[in-house]
Amino acid sequence: MADSISYLAWRIVQGIGAQAGELIHVLDHAGHNSLLREITLTVELAGATPLVELAPPDHLARLLAAGAPAYFANYDRHRRSWAEQADRVIVLTGGYLDLEGVPAEAVAQWSAAQDRLTAIEEARRIPSLFVAVPTPAQAARLGMSFDALEALLGDASATPLLELQDGILRARSRLEEAEEIVIRTGRGHELRVVRGARPLLCDDGYIDDEDRACGAVVSNLPAGSVYFTVLEDRTTGSLYLPTASGARDVVFHFEHGRAARIEAADGETALNALFDAHAGEPRRIGHIGIGLNPRLSQPIGWPLVDEHVRGMLFVAFGENRYMGGQNASSLNEDFVVPGAVVEVNGRPVVMP
Repeated sequence: MADSISYLAWRIVQGIGAQAGELIHVLDHAGHNSLLREITLTVELAGATPLVELAPPDHLARLLAAGAPAYFANYDRHRRSWAEQADRVIVLTGGYLDLEGVPAEAVAQWSAAQDRLTAIEEARRIPSLFVAVPTPAQAARLGMSFDALEALLGDASATPLLELQDGILRARSRLEEAEEIVIRTGRGHELRVVRGARPLLCDDGYIDDEDRACGAVVSNLPAGSVYFTVLEDRTTGSLYLPTASGARDVVFHFEHGRAARIEAADGETALNALFDAHAGEPRRIGHIGIGLNPRLSQPIGWPLVDEHVRGMLFVAFGENRYMGGQNASSLNEDFVVPGAVVEVNGRPVVMP
């Protein structure tokens, strides 16, 4: 156990690329204390300084339920300086924030503060590594044993770099041929997108200078994907998702790059409301990606993990300027699309 935690901490610090003299913001949304301590030690051994922010779900839920409204209105007062000074960010995720019974005003003020902090980080293009951390609470939510979740994530996060890069290079070679990319989903739904000269970005779990130069400042563990923005006004056709934010059997109908209609067998009103609540162009596709981790073969219901399942499609709506696109929106929402086939010139990008 100790060895696996030490290895994961080392892999995280290597992935974020911590350099001597830097300030590394470690945002703990998981509550895995042994891993958190090991990460801070590893950051310091690299000559960098960790800035730890404790915010696991149970902590946040209690704070939002009992904290003073005036505090949430100024929640980012000092955290803004953290966002302005940090050289890199590690985000540990591994739980679900249950807001039942929490005052709506507190949630709204806290969420607005989070949006302001995110805007600073995106404007600065800070390298950020998001880590799926196994926790008992997350395992229970997924209907898995903790041991099974820990083994799955440990194996997937330890995928050798050359193994990840082999799949990435194969997918890139197909996508580089493309003028138009065709996505087939559900029964007869076909979406056509155009990448144009937008760069192909890769997530191999390491953020290096080459990644930063082309706009790939966000990475994940487990890693393994190729993703890209699309020309915002060229998307046409329809996209089927079995589920999306609680809605079921969802179809997005695109015209001139926008999801002009969103239909669902159940939850249609709430899903449309989600998009309508955001500013800018939330109904345009921000980016599209394909999972390529060979050690992930099935989705488990955790988007951060499922987006890296080999052959899995993920589609993000809304903001994409931080990765070189031109769409401005307060929405940045990812949807995993199981069973999709992505084709270039009539051939699948990922072969069975």
